[in-house]
Amino acid sequence: MASPPPMNMIATSVYGYQLSLGVGITGVILFTLSTCVHTYQMCVTRMWWLVVLILGGIMGYVARIYSWYDDTSLDAFLTQTVTLMIAPSFFSAALYIAFGRIISILGRQYSLLPPFWYTVIFVIADIISLTVQAVGGGQAAVAARTNADTSNGTHIMVAGICFQMLSMSIYVLLVIIYMIRLLKSKVELTRDMKNFLGGMSFVTLMIFIRCIYRTIELLEGWSGYIITHEVYFACLDGLPMIIAVVAFNVFHPDRYIKNASQVNEVNTATELK
Repeated sequence: MASPPPMNMIATSVYGYQLSLGVGITGVILFTLSTCVHTYQMCVTRMWWLVVLILGGIMGYVARIYSWYDDTSLDAFLTQTVTLMIAPSFFSAALYIAFGRIISILGRQYSLLPPFWYTVIFVIADIISLTVQAVGGGQAAVAARTNADTSNGTHIMVAGICFQMLSMSIYVLLVIIYMIRLLKSKVELTRDMKNFLGGMSFVTLMIFIRCIYRTIELLEGWSGYIITHEVYFACLDGLPMIIAVVAFNVFHPDRYIKNASQVNEVNTATELK
């Protein structure tokens, strides 16, 4: 086993602390296992749009492990920062697509938007957010390399992630409105469907928690208290994202969408009598 970085490297670490190898290895193992399961589930169910979960699950932690060996490497730091910044957007995309499918099955009349537009609008919003964050991250990286002020780039990154929070807040509001209308219509939902909706709500909460953490972190700047203490990263970024991706394994859309289709057939038949 390789020895950890010398203690005198901590002062020059781009992270502001000595990284935990355990956090990096745990992240790689859990995300890899979940991604392998997602790959199997996607191939068996032929729900190819779930490739977004695979793309989101393979990012970030390898670069973080490399940083454990060389925590002065700005390239490794930027690689893990960018990949971990992008990954949650793939999980969000899976949420948008799944909800659009559910609306198509349970009833479009209860939604303020057509099902397909949930994917179009909110995926585009995520792309805009990521683009803004990437531009800000690039400016901050260039500034960091030249020991210049990184505040402009950081402010742009914060604007990007705040925009992401706003778009997800609008999505959550639309989901709540849909569910209220659906329940008022007396549509009967199976226990499985209720569990699925609860699972997807939990995934949304995890992604939202991560967005809040990243926003506060960046508002403090690259030398702030939160960004220079790994426990916050592990508990408010790593853990919520692991829970989110594993929740998609447990509450896999294939099973629940099929059940929703059966509910829709029963309700339609009832309405026709």
